[in-house]
Amino acid sequence: MRGVHIVAEKTRPSELGSAFGHSLHLDLYGVDRGLCDDIGFCYALLDELIERMGMHKQSPPFIFRSPDIEFPDKAGLSGWVPLIESGISIHTLTIVGFVSIDIYTCGFLDVADTTAFLVDRLHASSCEQQYLIRGAKYHDQQPG
Repeated sequence: MRGVHIVAEKTRPSELGSAFGHSLHLDLYGVDRGLCDDIGFCYALLDELIERMGMHKQSPPFIFRSPDIEFPDKAGLSGWVPLIESGISIHTLTIVGFVSIDIYTCGFLDVADTTAFLVDRLHASSCEQQYLIRGAKYHDQQPG
């Protein structure tokens, strides 16, 4: 990953056991401001990520530009794509070259590959990663 240091990494256990799924949260720093402010790039990034992960869209991504005149410190993009397997959100702050991506899925998630792909595609200089197991007792539940 181009020498990028990842902090707060938690590795995915070999078995999720009775868990429902998992959630990966990435904060990427040093991203080119042009990429942070490019709706077409972020739309394509979400599409590429979904294809790479083998997920299935419920709809095309929704991406919105923050009103930079009213909120200059929040200038950037926010987007979301609903998946059959849950969803992915992206938020950019153009002025500081920051991108935050959250992936929640009940499907398989290769944390290392997904992180490397996003760091490379965004040309991030550094990345913080958080990984969570979701619904740890989900499959233990009995209907009714």
